[in-house]
Amino acid sequence: MTGRRATHDPESLLPPGLIASIRAALGADLVGLYLYGSAVAGGFDEGVSDVDLVAVTRPDAADLDLAALRSMHERFEDEHPDWRGRVEVAYVGIDSLRDFRTTTRSLAVVSPGESFHLRDDRLTDWAPNWYLVRDGGVALLGPPAAMVFPEVEQTEFVAAVLRYADEVARRDRSGADPGAVAYDVLTVARALLLVRTGTAGSKQEAAAWVGREVPDCAPILQEALATRRSLGRTGSDGPARGAAEECIANMHAAVHAVDS
Repeated sequence: MTGRRATHDPESLLPPGLIASIRAALGADLVGLYLYGSAVAGGFDEGVSDVDLVAVTRPDAADLDLAALRSMHERFEDEHPDWRGRVEVAYVGIDSLRDFRTTTRSLAVVSPGESFHLRDDRLTDWAPNWYLVRDGGVALLGPPAAMVFPEVEQTEFVAAVLRYADEVARRDRSGADPGAVAYDVLTVARALLLVRTGTAGSKQEAAAWVGREVPDCAPILQEALATRRSLGRTGSDGPARGAAEECIANMHAAVHAVDS
């Protein structure tokens, strides 16, 4: 499995005051705060890309002061409207993290399109996140990621990515907005890049590589990138929606052709 490392200072891409806000809200409950995703690995588009963080806490997420954390995130968005809907933070207890394959405990999340809330996801579904944080994440606060995050095997990482790609490919997008369609197109493209090359690449890298390998999808992939850059204001709708669906189906079939 190949990965990349930042050639810049990832902290420079973070919204001002976010680290301090999280640290103040959690206090002694905070074990560490970790940055991963495009801000670290590359492909970050200023004004467009999300920042992806994991806050590891001493108590389980359900035992945190959830009201205080919710208020903090709401206040942060009010103070930084240009970052509204572009911050994802997963709050996970350290014991839950270490036992993520077997635990039934929850985690708390704020993410694009979702306000802060407690989720009852299976923590095994978050294996790709744990893998990416441990493999190349940046410790903004606390010990290095390798001291906190459990080891996730490459096969486990790939299997979890493929499960998510299956879910995305089978979604009903009949009422989805162009931004959601673009996200699904690029997500399945990244899964195909991963199984073909072993690279957990960016959205841009996946669009370029899959566009060469599946030429019929190239215009749809470029449109998806343009839709993303426009924050969903343009993109596949009307007749073009059918072409996007066909591209998703073709890429999904190719994922499993390789996988089998």
